[in-house]
Amino acid sequence: MGAFTEEMRRRLDAAVLWHVATVNPDGSPQVTPMWAELRGDRILLNTAKGRKKHRNMSSDPRIAMSSVAPDVSPTDVAIQGRIVDTYDDERADRDIDALARKYMGVDAYPYRRPGEERISFVVEPLHVFAWSR
Repeated sequence: MGAFTEEMRRRLDAAVLWHVATVNPDGSPQVTPMWAELRGDRILLNTAKGRKKHRNMSSDPRIAMSSVAPDVSPTDVAIQGRIVDTYDDERADRDIDALARKYMGVDAYPYRRPGEERISFVVEPLHVFAWSR
């Protein structure tokens, strides 16, 4: 498993966007900016069921993600990992609210659509890279 330095942990604790790459059914890449949060030594991602990233992460556990945040740190971070857990119960709803607090400063995620179901993905980092500009 890839190990996080303190600098990388600070990046994951900060409200910066992560570009998350998943694999489409035809093998081509798909990239989406996402919110992320560190949970112990793993990374939490959350999305609505039915979206392309949900379908891709459900069918192929391989992901890659990167972040460039010069206002947070001169260090850029890239992570290759795999999905090791998913859940779509009330914990996933709590996760999107926690991410909204982190990224928007609000208590509840304000963009939920009626009938929308949330799903959380837990990523185990396999390779972690960092470099300074």
